[in-house]
Amino acid sequence: MASLEIDRERCARDGLCALECPLSLIDIDEAGYPVATAHLEASCIGCGHCAAVCAKGCLRIDGIDPDDLPDAPRTPDVLPEALCAWMTGRRSVRNFSDRRVPRGLIETCLETARYAPSALNGQPAEWLVMTDPAAIRTLAGLCADFFRAAGSSPRFVEPFDAGRETILWGAPCLVVVHADTAAPIPPATDCVIALTHFELAAHALGLGTCWAGLAHRAVASHAPARELLGLPQGHEMYGGLMVGFPRFAIKRLPPRKPLSIIWR
Repeated sequence: MASLEIDRERCARDGLCALECPLSLIDIDEAGYPVATAHLEASCIGCGHCAAVCAKGCLRIDGIDPDDLPDAPRTPDVLPEALCAWMTGRRSVRNFSDRRVPRGLIETCLETARYAPSALNGQPAEWLVMTDPAAIRTLAGLCADFFRAAGSSPRFVEPFDAGRETILWGAPCLVVVHADTAAPIPPATDCVIALTHFELAAHALGLGTCWAGLAHRAVASHAPARELLGLPQGHEMYGGLMVGFPRFAIKRLPPRKPLSIIWR
């Protein structure tokens, strides 16, 4: 349920809020002022786009004062070529330095991920951050137990058993995205998008990351690994990132398959 209040003294009567609403829940009256449609209360997804586009701050959604909303950050002066090169330079990191990851950097990445898009503004992503090296090592061992018993992933389990950590790679931090499986829209894609936002923010802050695919697989099927994470009842892990400062610098880009494109 949602409510919309209009401060007519502030309103510029430019109609931008009605144009921006993705569900067409705002009409414009004969005097040029926005008004809620009969469906707004039941159908509004709370995306906030109407308030975000209003320069005068005249819309109050669910009682939230528009003056309490942060200003949109100024678009940085980044050349498109530089941005594309920076994104291309993101690489998976599996060799981490012994340097501890400051909590503030993780919080910055999480705050960035909080603004990732999600279907109908569901925002299902929730987070678990592990920074205890002993707990991360224990989780890696439980994952190895699962794959060993299943007779799968020997190219990771065998070196792990020989003393090389090839499951979570000795990462000083593990970030897990999880969500309630009972969400109205299946949350897997939204969680992966949020984790990708986290990863790009980490890259910008000088951190290295690697997707924890083995841990994701093990947690889905191995009760001891699930119990170690201690996710809320009804929640599933939808992805994870190993996070730390890279031990080595990347000097060249690795090879990639040629693009496969269908133009219509």
